[in-house]
Amino acid sequence: MNAIIALCHFCEVHGPGAIFCTQTLRETNTQELDISFDVDRKGCAACNSIGNNIGLVSRDPESNANFVSSQIPVISETISLVKTAAFRSLSSEVSCTASEGGFVFFGDAKHGHVLSHTFRLIDSEARGFQKRFSIVILMKDKMFLLNTQPFLADCLGKVSRELQEYARLVHEDDLRRQGLDRAQRINKCYGSGSTSNATNITANRSLIELTGKESIYAYVHAHFSFILWAGARYLTESLTLGCPSTPVWLGKETEEGFAIVQSDKEGYHMRRLGLGSGEKPFDQIDERTRTKYSLRMFKSILKSNFLAVCYCALTGIQIVIRGTPVKGYCLVANLKKFLPEALHKLARAHAETYTSSNEFRIINLKQEATAPHSSSSIMRVDLVDDQDGDTVAVCAWEGELPNKLPSLLQKIIKAIDEELFNDHALDKHLRVLVEEWKNKVVCIRKLSSNQDVAKIKKIMGVQPQDQVLITYWYNHL
Repeated sequence: MNAIIALCHFCEVHGPGAIFCTQTLRETNTQELDISFDVDRKGCAACNSIGNNIGLVSRDPESNANFVSSQIPVISETISLVKTAAFRSLSSEVSCTASEGGFVFFGDAKHGHVLSHTFRLIDSEARGFQKRFSIVILMKDKMFLLNTQPFLADCLGKVSRELQEYARLVHEDDLRRQGLDRAQRINKCYGSGSTSNATNITANRSLIELTGKESIYAYVHAHFSFILWAGARYLTESLTLGCPSTPVWLGKETEEGFAIVQSDKEGYHMRRLGLGSGEKPFDQIDERTRTKYSLRMFKSILKSNFLAVCYCALTGIQIVIRGTPVKGYCLVANLKKFLPEALHKLARAHAETYTSSNEFRIINLKQEATAPHSSSSIMRVDLVDDQDGDTVAVCAWEGELPNKLPSLLQKIIKAIDEELFNDHALDKHLRVLVEEWKNKVVCIRKLSSNQDVAKIKKIMGVQPQDQVLITYWYNHL
């Protein structure tokens, strides 16, 4: 999702401003980003989050998207837009239910459209014993922001409630430690001494101090990255008959394994979990290796068996792969490009053993594991190295390709053979083709009458040779 999510606060000394921003960057080398900026509020603990020279990055290898968090947006053109959104979210554009956590939409085409969520954190040393915060989502696409507002509001509400719970525990600990009543605490913070009011304000505490969590910004980064990732992954236009289901909050640990935060004395570390227990994360494979074992590379390795392997992947015939972990993992990752997201759970990138009850449709076994015999329902693919060190594929399948291939497979083969497509453009094109056929299957699922199904198939151009694909996808979408 092309948006910027910013955590803002109202400083007792400097006023409203953004202190932590997360945005999506594609086709960008994050190591070359310049995140050093001149900040007017350099000496204020509350107005600083992770510092000017630090950034947190999470990567989604499937979309090649980087989710980058920094104290100030890394794209200089957006700094003024975020600053304006932060100012308005904590001053003029405040919901009447802001104390309970309200949501406000404002903006224009020039300054961007903003969804703002205002909330308060309890602070025993602040004026009024509360500090005002907001989370703003800034983007250019007004309709997308409005259509995804229910999902975004649910996510932002969960983030704010988590922060409020952390602050409440710190506040209760402060009361037990200080043992002061309300009047004494007011006099303590705002005494009538000769020093200035600004000097007497001891409430300008950072978010780390308010929540008692040293790694709080790493947690916020994980939440914001998930919102951007889920917005692009799940909230897409769908040609369905009826309302699409609302995406669920996946939390910190998900089946997709998007992001886990680990903190230690040296800093924060983000990593992507595998697609199942014991799997090696794909982002641990270097870029050069992933580029080498591309879809077209496997076409040259599989040779005449490539078409049969693609057919089995599309129609649910089990594919059992054996080879080195990296080659097997890359083959599974490439075959998943032929399937909609909902069917990716049926692909296992690494498994120690094979059992007859295995429900995975694509499974990669370690090289020395025992594999089942090939049959009409099982395709065997063994990736071995010849004497020259080149990879050779030994395939075995008792089935036969139909006289007429499914329409989607025909389009996929045509796209792979298109010389004008580089690997990146090919991946994007395959995603469009898969989404098109996923929507056709979803439309068919919405119909109960056989007569209506026949009509909608004719309208959408579904041919008899496509039925085997329709049946497989229908049962798992």
